Amino acid sequence: MGLFNKKFTIVVACKANITRSAYLHGYMEHYLKEHLPYARKKIRILSAGVKARSGGSASQVVKHVAKVNGFNLRSHHSDPFSKKLVKQADVILLMEQWQKDALLEHFPKAKDKTFLLTEYLWHGDTKDICDIPDPTGQNTADYEEFIAVAHAEIDRIFRELGREGII
Repeated sequence: MGLFNKKFTIVVACKANITRSAYLHGYMEHYLKEHLPYARKKIRILSAGVKARSGGSASQVVKHVAKVNGFNLRSHHSDPFSKKLVKQADVILLMEQWQKDALLEHFPKAKDKTFLLTEYLWHGDTKDICDIPDPTGQNTADYEEFIAVAHAEIDRIFRELGREGII
């Protein structure tokens, strides 16, 4: 992790940083608090959007979904990517391939630390690596599918980070 026990920094990102990455940021913080409280001193979670405007709040629907899942997004404010944020990140997790491509076009030096959410620390068949569709404006079933995939991926990623000795 580097000198002075720098926290391992994960930046989770999507398009506008108001639905998927907002939810995942809050959920990851909640997950650490509930399941891995010792790891909170070792890991930092941030979020951003490849086409985000600074200061936007999480969507009303995703705020409700977060509340149903035991946490809140009242203090979430969207952030666009910056050179400083990319430099701070140990890993950047994106929802869709086009977002990964767009980020790397602007920040090519981030190539070795930029992954799709389903790609990061994945040891299975590469055909299982996929985009995480945006449920914004969709029906309840689309949000439920997003939440199921998001929760499973975060559980898997934190388990793998533990195996690697990062947390």
